[in-house]
Amino acid sequence: MKVVKTVDAEGLVLCQDITKIVKGEFKGALFSKGHQVKAEDIPLLLALGKEHLFLSTEKTNLIHENDAADFLYHLIAGDDMRATAVSEGKIEIVAEVDGVLKVKQDVLFELNSIEKIAVATLKGDQKVHAGQKLAGARIIPLEIEPEKLLQAEDLVGQERILSLIPFKPVTIGIVTTGSEVFNGLIEDAFLPVLKEKLTPYPMAVIKFHKIVNDVPDLISSAIKDMLKKGADIVFCTGGMSVDPDDRTPLAIKQTGAEIVSHGTPVLPGSMLLLAYLEGKTIVGLPGGVLFSAQTVFDLLLPRIIAKDTITKREIIGLGYGGYL
Repeated sequence: MKVVKTVDAEGLVLCQDITKIVKGEFKGALFSKGHQVKAEDIPLLLALGKEHLFLSTEKTNLIHENDAADFLYHLIAGDDMRATAVSEGKIEIVAEVDGVLKVKQDVLFELNSIEKIAVATLKGDQKVHAGQKLAGARIIPLEIEPEKLLQAEDLVGQERILSLIPFKPVTIGIVTTGSEVFNGLIEDAFLPVLKEKLTPYPMAVIKFHKIVNDVPDLISSAIKDMLKKGADIVFCTGGMSVDPDDRTPLAIKQTGAEIVSHGTPVLPGSMLLLAYLEGKTIVGLPGGVLFSAQTVFDLLLPRIIAKDTITKREIIGLGYGGYL
């Protein structure tokens, strides 16, 4: 590289993007790599504070930032994603479908540990929509050694750092428990809350709803009947606390389901129960879902709708940042 005074740069070719920033209005490349500097460009460059420009002097084995960004994109992006055009050395990754974003955090950490590489992503396990930007990548300097990119390629391997689980149609069943609701003493307050929380998921259709008394066999029967009729997910509302009359956890266990977790290190919503039965999902919802704007249910709902299997270890990990 050589440094040339901007006033002497007419006719020379830029080897980097020149950025213009106007607070609150604009940030982007005023001139792109490969642009041949014209006389009328010089006052604009000087107004940006560019009294000197970098230009290539000879062939080099170093990789330019734009080419490096494109290389990183192919290490990061999974299916159902696309790249933006490279601008100012940065490339961004955009979702092409609605779904749940998955991020290989450990690999991302190691990738960013390679000197001169910078990759930033959204947090994983959250709902994203088509057209939403998921990540950005660039190198820090203008050029980088090819060895560092090869190191990155070896680190990532065949599986990309980002992946999407597209949302697909799912059938929902709701079992409302509680003698007070069953006997008509109070209205079912859970159903409208669940309908509201499912509104952002048009692919999730409530097809079954039944109100049953606090009798474990009746609750178990209602769950199994909905699953048999085609429900992918059954939400059981009520009866999840430690009171003697709260029998829903026992009823879910009696279906033969595998209980992943009864209790989470998240507040509110710590009494939530998650279980799986023959590939179907059963969730026991605590009363906190009725009263709090955000609970552990909201954290897990995107993955539940996407039918992304949730492990006990992942639920334990929710404790960090889980005081909602």
